[in-house]
Amino acid sequence: MSPLWDVVEPYLKGAGLYQPTDLTYGRWNIGHHPPVKDLLNDPKLKHSYRRVFIADEVPVRALDSEIVDLGPETLRSSENWLSYSIWEMPEPDQDGWEEEGRGRGKDLVLIHGLSDYGLRYAPHIRHFLRAGFRVVIPDLPSYGRSTGVHSYIPAPRILSSALHCVLTDLVRHDITEGLEQRKVFLSGSSLGGWTVLYYLSQYPPTTSTAKAASNDETRIQIAGAYVLCPMVSVSAESRPWKVTEYIGRCLRYVAGPLPLAKSLRGKVSDDPRVEEDFFADPLCYHGYVRVATAFMLLDAMAELDASAEKINAPIRLVHGSSDRVTSPSGTLRLFERLPHQDKQVEIFEGYEHIMLKVGIDEQDDAKRQRVLNDWRRWLIDRC
Repeated sequence: MSPLWDVVEPYLKGAGLYQPTDLTYGRWNIGHHPPVKDLLNDPKLKHSYRRVFIADEVPVRALDSEIVDLGPETLRSSENWLSYSIWEMPEPDQDGWEEEGRGRGKDLVLIHGLSDYGLRYAPHIRHFLRAGFRVVIPDLPSYGRSTGVHSYIPAPRILSSALHCVLTDLVRHDITEGLEQRKVFLSGSSLGGWTVLYYLSQYPPTTSTAKAASNDETRIQIAGAYVLCPMVSVSAESRPWKVTEYIGRCLRYVAGPLPLAKSLRGKVSDDPRVEEDFFADPLCYHGYVRVATAFMLLDAMAELDASAEKINAPIRLVHGSSDRVTSPSGTLRLFERLPHQDKQVEIFEGYEHIMLKVGIDEQDDAKRQRVLNDWRRWLIDRC
């Protein structure tokens, strides 16, 4: 789509003059990136896709849900939805469960960052499946196979309420299937890290599974959160020019979908292969940050700052010392305000924004393995 059409289309839809035939704008039927194909072709793994149909309002509100197969025959033109996938390893590898399988009966929910989608975590999830965890991976609104103009998010509560819809649907589905409710761990990186933190501040825990599944004002019990490089504050070199911010403020409410601000190209990692892989994945958003999304990010950081003391759950925050996108000092400041006794923070020396860069050999992959091992160990200790 052209930038002009991005701006005009919402007005045409609002006036009833235009209705897209595909509310994912082509993303529903895009093929899988190689790391995802690798998971899909693994006979030891079990997976399913679900989608939650949602009302077109803020906060996001669930209407219905279903298990779904990807393909043109399941595309609907008149409904909005959130897409998420569920991954399990029903039986251990021949060497047995790792970590004695203590993750069995527990869920790990992974929330992606800006311009990504859920299964960008594909190279890492076996690490958790081999310990018995069920891994749940949503696509946030406007990303991946969820509906919405790609990477257009006008309000922060869209993200936290969308996560709530997915978690609640997961509870309802398990109860319907006669399954015992699981402990849930939340994890996310960058904007996904912000989403986890803001969710914890906005949805107080409840110990009643039945209540969580029947009342949208409550949620299931969260066992803890492991958060990577959260978008608490932005590094100075990633902030747009003042003139760009001024122009954006003028356009925010009349041309919100307009792509305006430069993306984070060249700042997420010192390894060019990271960006090469990002641009090779057709489900990622490769354009400039949209006006409304850019100011949503600023609003999101301000709202999280005002709500930090409400984040009352076991938590570990990790950040790279060399992050040029989000600020490790911002993470440290947030940590000091968290009220829960079980809280930890660590700054990983020399790590950049992408803390899970897949290496080309064992030595190159050591930094990623360090984070994955730290992550899983923290979860296992709280299972």
